[in-house]
Amino acid sequence: MSQPAASDLTPTGAFVLGLVQSIERREPGAPAAIAFRTALARKGREICAADGVGALDILMRAIAATDLGRAAERTALLRAVWTDFLPRSDKA
Repeated sequence: MSQPAASDLTPTGAFVLGLVQSIERREPGAPAAIAFRTALARKGREICAADGVGALDILMRAIAATDLGRAAERTALLRAVWTDFLPRSDKA
């Protein structure tokens, strides 16, 4: 089975992936990284409001699957930014 490509994501998924990639290219405390994290939190809030917390989980898995070498880091980033929206069991 082949690894999903970014082009396989929905437009929202592609937008979120772009934010994640932008964060990855910067130092964590850089102003741009902070701005991208803020945008990522806002998008997570919108997704959760529109489609529920399950959509965040599906999207996290899809984003992680686009680059298996970075999957753990991407999942950790999304969990950290979206922690307020995820159920307690997903926060670990």
